[in-house]
Amino acid sequence: MTYYVALILVLIFTLIYLLIRLRTLENHFKGNVEDNKNFGSMRNGSAVLKKTLKRSKEKALKNIGARFTIIRRSLFIFWFLIMVFLLLYPFMGNFSKGVFSVFASTGTIFLGFAAKPFIENIIAGMVITLSKQFNVGDTILIKDQYGVVEDINMTHTIVKLWDWQRFVIPNVNMLKENFINYTLVDESQWAKVEFWISYEADMGVVKELALKIAKENTHINLRSEPHFWLMDMTSENIKCWVTALTDTPANGWSFKNEFRLKFYTELRKLGIKPHFKYVLINEKFEKQG
Repeated sequence: MTYYVALILVLIFTLIYLLIRLRTLENHFKGNVEDNKNFGSMRNGSAVLKKTLKRSKEKALKNIGARFTIIRRSLFIFWFLIMVFLLLYPFMGNFSKGVFSVFASTGTIFLGFAAKPFIENIIAGMVITLSKQFNVGDTILIKDQYGVVEDINMTHTIVKLWDWQRFVIPNVNMLKENFINYTLVDESQWAKVEFWISYEADMGVVKELALKIAKENTHINLRSEPHFWLMDMTSENIKCWVTALTDTPANGWSFKNEFRLKFYTELRKLGIKPHFKYVLINEKFEKQG
């Protein structure tokens, strides 16, 4: 009798603890989505796009609730099976081990072949949820695809790409793939623009121009100064970087786009050639003309 009382108490307290932890984790994920001011990988200012992003956020919150509901139900089933097994464990000696082994083996083989992909993705979905590798609303780069995690179902993950196409990935593959999560710990990131300059150019002028344009960009974090880096000197050109701290990946995307446009325009005005091959192509066209 003492065995059953102790067993039931332990199982009940374990279940309550796990349910509390799941509720805390669910509220954490929902809070992250609600606090995400730009539910997308790029900045969008129009009213229509803002409404679309609002609907995406509402759908994400609903799906998080549904995902945790499935996890809780699975937990109840798993808990119930363990409880039944432990309650019957003292009487296991009365059952035929041969018959029990046949039924167990047959059931395992059937589930293994008939439901393996589904079960694998379900388990992977639970692992993704509990491991916090990424969450709905996170901006990621996976297989050279840049976008925001729009939904995590129990079987697959949906990434809304920068062009608003949907990249659907089975959860098993999400666990296997290497990816960059731009918002795993902090949304801030150093946005980098890489470009090449000819040896004929005055690097002092190029550096001053690049930093000036970067500082004037409205998408940078003003608490940190942009930086200019001379990264490499090849036989044909000089490789440079301009980096600036941005508050979100979306701001980083916008910074790089606006910087390239203004920097290219100013280089044209100053007559600064980007790199050696560019000079050769221009000279070829001038001779033909």
